[in-house]
Amino acid sequence: MTEERRPQPNQGTGEGLRLEASFALIRGAAEERRFLSYGEVAAASGLPWNAARRRMDPHLFALCRWATERGWPLLSAIVVDKHSVAHGAMRGRPLIGFARAAERAGRIIGGDAAAFLAEEQQRVFAWAEKERGHVLYA
Repeated sequence: MTEERRPQPNQGTGEGLRLEASFALIRGAAEERRFLSYGEVAAASGLPWNAARRRMDPHLFALCRWATERGWPLLSAIVVDKHSVAHGAMRGRPLIGFARAAERAGRIIGGDAAAFLAEEQQRVFAWAEKERGHVLYA
């Protein structure tokens, strides 16, 4: 049995945003099958959006890389811009950023980034349901 390693606070994320806090927030939202805003992720680390904005992309990529190493879906798929929280569908820059992070994490997007995002969001929700109640890091 391999030992799960806890995400390291601030590892590769820039000062302030904490992987452990983001993971806990995303996991909880995924168990409720709901989407989160980038601002909610910032707040989970005790930061206002304006202080976290430039750090968010590298932070979410680090979270995706950490999840990919464990065979999990791209957890940041359910983190969307504030206008998309109700439905999860992203367009424009947020969608492009997610697709680039997915490719950097070794995922193949195909020709339709929006469809890939929707599929990955469903994978995150299914993962959360499957892992409900399990300790995923020590």
